[in-house]
Amino acid sequence: MDADNWNSGSVRNLVQASNVEQLVMQMTGAAEPPRPDMLPRDPAHEGFTNRSAELGELDRLWEQAKQAGLPVVAVLSGIPGIGKTLTALRWAHRLRADFDDGVFVGDLRGSDPNGPRTPGEVLAGFLGRLGITGSAMPATEDERAAAFREITRDRRILVVLDDAATAAQVQALLPSSPTSAVLVTSRRTLTFLSGGVHPMRLEPFEPDSALALLSRSLGDRADDATLRRLSEACGRHPMALWVAAAQLRERASIDKAVEKLTADLLPRLEIDGENALLTAFELGYDALSTAGKRAYRLLGLHPDSELALETAAALLGWEIDDTEEVLLGLSRANLVVRLPDGRYRCHALLRQHAVEKLTAEDDIGAARRRMVEHYHDFAMSRDAVISQRRRLSDRYAAVVPAYTGDDAAERALADLTAGREALTANVMIAAETGLPDRAWQLCETLFPFYKDRGHLADLLEIHEVGLRAAEELGDLRALVRMLSQHGSTLLALGKLDAAQERFERAQDTAGRGDDAWGEQSAIEWQGLVHERRGEFDAALECFDRSVAVVESRFPEDRRDRPTALYRMHSGRVLILLGRFDEALPRLRAAHELFTSLGETANRGKTAVGLGWASLPDDLAEAGEWGGLALEVFRSANMPRDVAEAFELLAEVSARRGDADAAAAHRREATEIRAVLGDRSVSRR
Repeated sequence: MDADNWNSGSVRNLVQASNVEQLVMQMTGAAEPPRPDMLPRDPAHEGFTNRSAELGELDRLWEQAKQAGLPVVAVLSGIPGIGKTLTALRWAHRLRADFDDGVFVGDLRGSDPNGPRTPGEVLAGFLGRLGITGSAMPATEDERAAAFREITRDRRILVVLDDAATAAQVQALLPSSPTSAVLVTSRRTLTFLSGGVHPMRLEPFEPDSALALLSRSLGDRADDATLRRLSEACGRHPMALWVAAAQLRERASIDKAVEKLTADLLPRLEIDGENALLTAFELGYDALSTAGKRAYRLLGLHPDSELALETAAALLGWEIDDTEEVLLGLSRANLVVRLPDGRYRCHALLRQHAVEKLTAEDDIGAARRRMVEHYHDFAMSRDAVISQRRRLSDRYAAVVPAYTGDDAAERALADLTAGREALTANVMIAAETGLPDRAWQLCETLFPFYKDRGHLADLLEIHEVGLRAAEELGDLRALVRMLSQHGSTLLALGKLDAAQERFERAQDTAGRGDDAWGEQSAIEWQGLVHERRGEFDAALECFDRSVAVVESRFPEDRRDRPTALYRMHSGRVLILLGRFDEALPRLRAAHELFTSLGETANRGKTAVGLGWASLPDDLAEAGEWGGLALEVFRSANMPRDVAEAFELLAEVSARRGDADAAAAHRREATEIRAVLGDRSVSRR
């Protein structure tokens, strides 16, 4: 239908529409359209800190867009309270001068329980700032969007859209100007079908930045250790740090206040009776589906912030596909973070909130038992890759090594390293949930990995639990294994008398239970105590007694590995006695067997021994063994043994007359031991 639509006279802003299929904005008269500046107070005035990396990235995106003649859209997401809005506003204030045609700020209320604002509502506010009011305001959302795009078509403007609910809500508010920038914040990860949108996830502060925030707020009234404890309890979450610091400023004793605050942190993060962080967490939880809420609650039971998809499936008792679908939903809600390696991370404060939401219907005990069983299976399949050590647990009969091939050990070690905190915690959880057999067997499984990598504090912690579990079960063989492993940890820590007591008790218990394996091991460990004391003849006597048990009481097809251990230990002591000709053949035979078994740790240890044994007659060969040992220990992440390899290489260099190389190698060894807190020195 034809329409006759005209105007006469002088007007400022005129909306002219035909069938609302096309909207034309006319700016007539001499007056320029308003140049709105809707920015609130600069967060820098409120103590805004950190986020230099994120601000720098926004600077880079804006400069890149200007050079290309294109608009830029950046979406800042992250968990509630992480600082998305403050970061967006801080950048807007820093770059305010670049947007001389206007700065628009719209609160989209995406997390409002009453529902988000419509784009039409937000556009009405924008157009009002541009002078369009009353009857001149377009009636529909489409008309308002067209009007906003038309007015700002060639203007250099910045639009800040805070707390977006969906990508569609944002899309309707984007200007058309090629010289515009748009900053969006959202508690959700928004999915845009069109390109040109730059996602940016805000993470908790780095440790030093979190500490700096607390130090600026509290001055020198608390020591660094106290502030670090508070920082880690807050998960370095910005809002939690700010609120905690505000509460502590008036306290007479910050140390005592921190202890009380961190004991039950989340509910205590109140200012003037309001807990904004807890409220935000509640809003995020309430928006989840029924399945999402159950998953969120049970994930709070996991003892570490990171977990694999398979672990989550075990904890929930669901199939992998169903678990992944729900976890991706939690990730889009920024209640968990999906990491590049496929694992998921949940912030410590969110985990605390999740646990508080648990219900009787969640069957916490069953979930924890599933988790323990999963972690034990996980650890056994990796232990089977890195060690051929005899295990008592009959569960190993069904274990399939997690990996095969040249990189199998490296991959298995990486998995165990990533899961170490959770593995340690699951020993305690096993005991607490009525699984004493799993408790001591997890200790047995973890021993080679923890021992060879120097995780001695973890070993002490779990073996106290393992000992009690074996005693509770009345399992003498398990008790012998726990006593020997506990004693070996004490030995590594230099607590020789305590270690000796554990080994003697293990030997006695093995005798009562007719446990040849346990008796042989306990005697062998006592030889290692004598070696540490410098009692080398007594050490050799113990090793000889232990191999006699192997030869007389072990099945013939199970003698090779314990015999190789005898050769490695006795060969090492023979070197200390200067009996190199006797040591060399023992160490060579042991090295060949451990290499054939794929035992990385013992392959490196025998290489070190061969290096020391070769020193008197062949410096070149000694250097080659030292180089091999260094390579093996580095690849296996065995820092104490790396230091031993450097000591060997230092001696080789010194005998060659290369004082500089010798000094450099000794310096490397000393620095490693200093980092580890190891005050022992080489006995060579």
